[in-house]
Amino acid sequence: MRTVFLLLAALSAVGPVSGQVLSLDEARRLALEAQPALRAQEHAWRAGQLNALADGALPDPRLKVGALNFPARGFPGARDDMTQVGVSWEQTIPGGEKRRLRSERTHAEAGLALAESHGLMQSIRRDVGLSWLDAWLATANLRLYAELADEQRRAIEAAQSALGTGKGSQADLLTARQALNQLADRRFELAAQAERSRAGILRWVPQAATRPLPEALPALPSPAPLDALRAGLDAHPQHEMHALQQTVAEAEVALAREAARSDKTIEVGYYARSGGRSDMLTFQIAFELPIYASRKQDSALAAKLRLAERAREQRADHLRQLRAELEAASAEWRIAGERLRNHVTNVLPDAEARLKALIAQYGAGAVPLSGVLEARRGLIEARLQQQMLAAAQAKARVSLQYFEDYGVHR
Repeated sequence: MRTVFLLLAALSAVGPVSGQVLSLDEARRLALEAQPALRAQEHAWRAGQLNALADGALPDPRLKVGALNFPARGFPGARDDMTQVGVSWEQTIPGGEKRRLRSERTHAEAGLALAESHGLMQSIRRDVGLSWLDAWLATANLRLYAELADEQRRAIEAAQSALGTGKGSQADLLTARQALNQLADRRFELAAQAERSRAGILRWVPQAATRPLPEALPALPSPAPLDALRAGLDAHPQHEMHALQQTVAEAEVALAREAARSDKTIEVGYYARSGGRSDMLTFQIAFELPIYASRKQDSALAAKLRLAERAREQRADHLRQLRAELEAASAEWRIAGERLRNHVTNVLPDAEARLKALIAQYGAGAVPLSGVLEARRGLIEARLQQQMLAAAQAKARVSLQYFEDYGVHR
């Protein structure tokens, strides 16, 4: 059960990666390495282990010191044959299997904290990966628009030159300037998107959130077969949490059944008497009498049974939810891949060929500059779409890793 925390200690021992570029793998590693939420779960797990020891122990005994049977007449100096001063030791023994069951319940609660840690690690890896991809896409789009802005400036220079030689028109120059201004507005919007995306990385890796990202997406391997991922959902850390919640609820039911087994209290005492009289020993056993079982123990048991049934239903519902998320991520990865292949094979080459043809026609005076500018915008939109599809496929792949990588973190 301590494997996850040993892994975190190993990650902490790894030094910082050289270089300034923040890769996807490093972002996820750093997020796990310095995550307060995971350390909080470790404290909860260790506390549960200690509480389980305490719950399995006997209740603390009670020491009684007392004076008995003083005559009311002449008190406090009066004595008689029954007057005695002594000490007794009292110990309560829980009935049935209560101690064992309480310890098992607390062990299950500690296991729940560990399962929550496993599930949190999976969620962090997924969430930081998605934030990193959002930031990468915004930054890549910003670079692409910067390239287009450079081309627009060259188009303005060409329009000014053509106007000076009488081959161009004022309308072409104004059209080129308008396109550059529109690009500037779009670049402001993309810069704001990049900042918002960086905030997502800042949540998980504040020490590296300002580092630049690579220009190209990492090559992510193909996911495991969908049938294999479906078969592994029962062992997913998030689902294991629900399984352990059911275990805790069932332990509560077992304890409620044992409530009818009365606790016993044993008392042993020694009392001294004055005047040469014999000292007295006492021995007593007290039992609880569950005479109100229908209103107390039976009602409590019925309530625990309802809660156990709720835990079972929540577990079944969560499994359906995981299946739906898996199917959606798989479909997104497949469809984004198909669209990306079509874009690279057909859409992008056509946009590039169209721009080249219009540039040649513009040089020959066959088309206005606005036609070239429109084709250039079409090409940049095609490249933007390619980046968006690549990022969408990568995000779907990261979402699928949420269903297949947890085994190495257990």
